[in-house]
Amino acid sequence: MNINRDGGALDGANRSKFEEGLVETRWTDVGEPYYVIRDGLDLEEYAEMAKAVLESERDIAHDFTGKVISESGDREVLFEYRSGWFLEGLAEGEIE
Repeated sequence: MNINRDGGALDGANRSKFEEGLVETRWTDVGEPYYVIRDGLDLEEYAEMAKAVLESERDIAHDFTGKVISESGDREVLFEYRSGWFLEGLAEGEIE
């Protein structure tokens, strides 16, 4: 899997792979997404891809623990999402 570690972005082929394995995106009560992935796929790999997708889209400004779950609901893998928004402002001199 080719994930750009600097920006968190997936290359085009892996973004397509993620989309093909994704059954649906669901939302928690506090507005955090989690991903339902087709049964039989490697949830560890899809957790990494989900994190990279979130990091590249930059729509969520707070850190949280996300997850991917199998379509049947019998397996799940957690991942740590870090928005990086605070650090961005600090690095650019916007926050002292």
